[in-house]
Amino acid sequence: MSFESKSNGAPVALLRRRLNMTQEEFAHAIGVTVSTVNRWENGHIEPSRLARKAMQVLAAQASIPVDLAGGGNGLLHKDS
Repeated sequence: MSFESKSNGAPVALLRRRLNMTQEEFAHAIGVTVSTVNRWENGHIEPSRLARKAMQVLAAQASIPVDLAGGGNGLLHKDS
């Protein structure tokens, strides 16, 4: 999953849902505001490098494989 696309906030929303978190819980876990999570998910802004790293850590803790290199279409690996 890539978190870098400004035009598509779906990967962030998908990760949050896979973690079974509300936007508020996800924002708190990453250290940002709910408004920031909302803007990521709506494709208005892209997550910072630090936020992407925090998402990677959350995903790893939940055994959700992610690709933060941004090389693909932001796809969640289907093998999880």
